[in-house]
Amino acid sequence: MSMRRDRKMLKVSDTGSAHAEPNGWANSGYVENVTVVVKEAFRPQWPLLVGSVPVPASQFEPREASSGLREWIDSADATPSTMVLCGMGGVGKTQVAADFAADMLAKARSQKVDSASVNTDTQPSDPVASPLTRMDLVVWVTADRTEHIVGTYARAWRAVTGLSPSGDADDEAARFLSWLATTPRQWLVVLDDVPDVGALRDWLPPRTAGGRCVVTTRSKDAAWHTEHRARVDVGLYSPAMSRRYLQNVLRLQGREQDVAHLERLADDLGHLPLALAQAAAYLCEDRSLTVAQYRALLADRTLQLADVLPDDSSLPDTQQHTVAAAWHLSVQRANELAPVGLARPLLTVLCLLDTHAVPMATITTPAMVHYLNTQRLSGRQLPGSAHHARRALQVLRRLSLVNLAPRGTDERDDFISMHQLIQRAVRERVQPSDLNTAVRAAADALEEVWPPGVDYADTATGRSLMSSAEHLVAHDTADALWDAQGPHRVLTRLGLQLQATGRRDQGLLHYRSMLRTARRLLGENAPETLFLRSDIAGLQAEDGDVPAAVKELQAVLAAQRRLLGDEHAHVLTTLNNLAHWRGVTGDYAGAVAEYDRLLDTLQRLPTPSDEVVLVTRRNRAHCMTQCGREAEALPELRTVVEGTTRISGPRHPRTMVARNALASCLGRLGHNEEAIEILTPLLADQQTVHGELHSEALITRANLAQQRGKAGHLDEAVTELTELVALFITVFGADQVRTLTCRTVLAEWTWRAGKKESARAQMEDVADHATRALGPHHHVTTDIRQILAYWAADAGTAG
Repeated sequence: MSMRRDRKMLKVSDTGSAHAEPNGWANSGYVENVTVVVKEAFRPQWPLLVGSVPVPASQFEPREASSGLREWIDSADATPSTMVLCGMGGVGKTQVAADFAADMLAKARSQKVDSASVNTDTQPSDPVASPLTRMDLVVWVTADRTEHIVGTYARAWRAVTGLSPSGDADDEAARFLSWLATTPRQWLVVLDDVPDVGALRDWLPPRTAGGRCVVTTRSKDAAWHTEHRARVDVGLYSPAMSRRYLQNVLRLQGREQDVAHLERLADDLGHLPLALAQAAAYLCEDRSLTVAQYRALLADRTLQLADVLPDDSSLPDTQQHTVAAAWHLSVQRANELAPVGLARPLLTVLCLLDTHAVPMATITTPAMVHYLNTQRLSGRQLPGSAHHARRALQVLRRLSLVNLAPRGTDERDDFISMHQLIQRAVRERVQPSDLNTAVRAAADALEEVWPPGVDYADTATGRSLMSSAEHLVAHDTADALWDAQGPHRVLTRLGLQLQATGRRDQGLLHYRSMLRTARRLLGENAPETLFLRSDIAGLQAEDGDVPAAVKELQAVLAAQRRLLGDEHAHVLTTLNNLAHWRGVTGDYAGAVAEYDRLLDTLQRLPTPSDEVVLVTRRNRAHCMTQCGREAEALPELRTVVEGTTRISGPRHPRTMVARNALASCLGRLGHNEEAIEILTPLLADQQTVHGELHSEALITRANLAQQRGKAGHLDEAVTELTELVALFITVFGADQVRTLTCRTVLAEWTWRAGKKESARAQMEDVADHATRALGPHHHVTTDIRQILAYWAADAGTAG
């Protein structure tokens, strides 16, 4: 005979084997008398909690996902039966799930359900749509490992049956899932921190009308989304939530802080809930530290995150990881997934670039693929490819380490974003030598995707490339972007883009920083050092100090000729810049002489560039029109337009600039109708190629308005220029040189239209604005003052 209770076997000799179900008995031989004592059936004290729901965070901020979970639980529809909360580490997925589970349990306890009112025997639960009126069982599972899932399920099985441990946790866990599938009780299972969808292959709770499951995970696998599972993304705090959270936590500690400082701190931390909580804890611990001082510590690149956040023993809200460690396991996991060994080096490069928008094309460049292959630590013999780089990026996205922002139908137009604190945490774990290698690789990749010229600079891709280059420069603390020949080309491209987008001050700072590095690494008379001096002189001229810039260009040119010879590219560039700025000072005759020297040198080259020669002839002809030589300039400009059109086409930027110069020359000669005939189709071409608000299109509109004014249409010119001033302010900003120049032209045409008092008032306002924005000695400011003086003298003569 065999008896089984709590899965224990009682053996009687001289009988066969017998196996009893729990709480039952079985016999394989003759028994004369049997006495059965029936004890009261085990009845759990509903509602039951199995596992430990995390303690609610101090000043918990409900999220959009929080209300979504409550609407889901109140719905009469049992589909989906599982909600998957996805998001990067530190956004508060666990807290959202814990708040929901605690709320469900509290409601069930408040109802004081009579445990005897429902039969606990297994009864099929038909999947009929019905809202859940109570929650008899809540199971919280820390699901980062399979053994944790199995262990919690086994404990849940023993909790609902009253059985003792059998020693076979897998069997108990499987029985618990079977119990969930048949019980009439209503239940909630929370699986927290699931690595990926594969981890639940055998352990996902069944779909029933009375059961619900919530999963939290960093994984964004597409497989999470099915007919019976819905994925909900949990994101960062909004700025208002961040500010409110910091205010409330600090107020509890008697620390009232300026709202503006808190908002800036939240920006510094990227509105990441985990970081906000730990920063607040740090401030509460060190009460002598102001928010402004703490922000300075955060910005200090000599300190690591661990230096400015609580240590493991001081974490708030029973948190398990510091911000610095929050993503380490995700990075490790990503590097172990196929293609093995590529995720970590790819992440290292991305942590050096723009936080919000890195062009997707960057990661599939030959330079990037080469870098990934050299950094790969796996035993794979076959080299990786652009395809493997894309797969590695998808792994990072799946684990919420990066995000993708689609911008078009072609994935090459997509942008990659990465939270700033993940970037910092990754950088801090990389060895300095490896970081230098990544800096160089990132620069090579940017260089390979950077289009030539600057016409695209103000596009989304142009801005993202420029921002990534700025981030890269900021993280290059060991001069990895320099070698014996000079700076990496990406540094030069960045300077050009800063100029092209009107960021004159930033461009000047960038070039001056490059010059300091060049002097330190290469020497005062190195070609690259002299070339940087030439670039800085040009920016100095744009900043208004043209005479000083011309003097510096002359000095640089003399040094370059002595060291490099007349035909070196650097010498030709400096000579071109010198000619241009001599023209700006009003010395157009001197500018023409410089352009003559430049043309003579260009034509002596073994293989002169037709494009460069034509551009130089165009610039020379423009200066000729400004010094009384319009008649000589006109045939030259016609030749330039014909040659540029033949080589580059009528809509190429160089051709359109030449067409504009030709129209201006015709206007100065009084051929206004012909000038209008050239400018009208030119404007249409520029608007088609660049867009209506492109700088070249706006400048052409201004030139066209002036030609119409010269043709006698004064009121039409004033009306058009008035509209253009508003557009210039919108596109370029009120303080920009082009905007102030457009306002000056409007005032001049208002004067010509006979509205002299209005014109004088406009010009005086422009003069005051130029003085404030550009300074009293800027050439634009002095030109405006000269016009006002001329008007005053003219009024005196008339009087």
